[in-house]
Amino acid sequence: MSATPSFDPELLAAYQGVSPSILGHWHGLRFMDHGIKPLIEGVTLVGPAFTVRAPHLDLSALAVVRDAAEPGDVIVVDQVGEREHACLGEFRALHSIRAGHAGYVIDGAVTDVVELRAMGYPIFTRTVSALVSKRLEVDGGSGMPIVCGGVVVHPGDLIVADDNGVVVLSEMEARNLLPKVREVLAREAAMREGFGEELTRFARR
Repeated sequence: MSATPSFDPELLAAYQGVSPSILGHWHGLRFMDHGIKPLIEGVTLVGPAFTVRAPHLDLSALAVVRDAAEPGDVIVVDQVGEREHACLGEFRALHSIRAGHAGYVIDGAVTDVVELRAMGYPIFTRTVSALVSKRLEVDGGSGMPIVCGGVVVHPGDLIVADDNGVVVLSEMEARNLLPKVREVLAREAAMREGFGEELTRFARR
């Protein structure tokens, strides 16, 4: 287990407000499969990945998150195919909110969804279950490469997520893409100005 590798804060700030749909203009990036969805609509999630492998029913590895993950980290969890037992619920999420973690991306299940949705905390997950994983102290770990949503996630990779999907970028990928991303953002902003009347016509109804 190790802390999340540092990510250039200026580069991190530059990706705030960048949607995965913008990054979808380029092929070959690590987009998680469409089964990973936001628990509530309208949330965005951007931050470096703190990776956790919590296989089967064993959520022991998640115990380190409270002390080892940094403020702003996105907790990315690989439940290694487990779908029936949740690894995140109300109080684990509350501890993460208190610690300043940006949110969760979980290839697995969560529970307490009424409470989690009321929080408005960014959580992306594959499914929901009333059954809860156990602290068995048998398997799992953190701070290692994992597979989430069908793609490899390394500690410190940049997670960018919203209703359109979840994409994973290395710091080098994020840095190399940024000029092109800014070009697309500027071009789309100009196009919206040209469609000003059409964009507001139905909004007024």
